[in-house]
Amino acid sequence: MELDRILKDRSSGQSRIIRMTLDLLEKTNRKSERMEICMKVCEAHKVMVGLRWVLKMIEEGKSVSEIRSAIEEMDERCSEKLKDIVKDRIVVTLSRSHTVERGLITAKHVVVLESSPGKEGLEMARYLKGRSITVSTFPDSAMGYAVKACDLVVVGADAVFENGFINKVGTFPLALLSKHLAKDFYVVAPSYKFSDDGLEEPSGMTFRDEMLFEFTPSDLVTAFVTERS
Repeated sequence: MELDRILKDRSSGQSRIIRMTLDLLEKTNRKSERMEICMKVCEAHKVMVGLRWVLKMIEEGKSVSEIRSAIEEMDERCSEKLKDIVKDRIVVTLSRSHTVERGLITAKHVVVLESSPGKEGLEMARYLKGRSITVSTFPDSAMGYAVKACDLVVVGADAVFENGFINKVGTFPLALLSKHLAKDFYVVAPSYKFSDDGLEEPSGMTFRDEMLFEFTPSDLVTAFVTERS
């Protein structure tokens, strides 16, 4: 059952969970059923605040196609802003964010950490190489060497809270290292991923429950890049 797969998914990031949820919502036209599905998914993935935004849009009577279009527009604006930040610079990144990778196409050189477990970074490297961007891939254990050689560090986020954000495991040490080496650390996230609440870390973020994700405090972030900023 599609809903059960979404509820039990403990490896996918927020963007994929939202896409799967929207795919499921398209199969019903009843607002009450769509809201019920959204509420169950929100409860199963409490830290993925973008799901709450989707629920709000459903409550307001927005269609699935309108929600998809709004998400794509916000993502695209974030990518465009990132292009200006990274233009002709050496960038280190971790994991894979479609919003980030589309914004890195103006960079001089992108160093992609493999991002174990899962090694999603290799997928980003293939995407960038396919667009003739100079790319190097490093194991996560070599992030010190990579950050020393870069101009700045860029990552995506699954959710942003008042006191920090959630992203692929490895992001926290990467942020600490960037701070130590005085390298700018940017987090790219459209506003639908933002919550006004603080996250009582590590609540809801144990390795048993969310083995691929971790919390990084906002005081390690140079700036959050959104469609508005």
